[in-house]
Amino acid sequence: AQSGRVNQPLLQRLLAEPYFARLPPKSTGRDTFNAAWLDAALATLSHAIEAADVQATLSELTATSVVQALHAHAQGVQELIACGGGARNTDLLARLGRMAPGLTVRASKHYGLAVDQVEAVAFAWLAARFTQRLPGNVAGVTGALGPRVLGVLHLAAAR
Repeated sequence: AQSGRVNQPLLQRLLAEPYFARLPPKSTGRDTFNAAWLDAALATLSHAIEAADVQATLSELTATSVVQALHAHAQGVQELIACGGGARNTDLLARLGRMAPGLTVRASKHYGLAVDQVEAVAFAWLAARFTQRLPGNVAGVTGALGPRVLGVLHLAAAR
């Protein structure tokens, strides 16, 4: 991505994805963003583009959508903590820094949490909340009607 150039027509086509206009809370993954989705967008272009340019455009899409979401839904945020594979993507982190100059972008490892362990730690925290019979949600984030103890415990049958 770092060696490519952003293709503006492709970027605009990708940013038109309805998912980006949805209000939070929201989540998605390969169900929306996958090879078929990208192929459909590429098919709308008048000419083929280099693979590095596709990668640069996807990196720009990710950074743009993150910054737009922060401006729309998290005004005043001063720091973005990256985790997962994106935290190792120096091109993406640099783009985020350029697009949001007042925003500090750091990987979770800066705070002692390995970038690949965030999900496991989150599930451990949820399990601890469940066993303590404490709410594991924030209604304003999840859209729930209020605090809820999350999960269920299934014990194995005695032999």
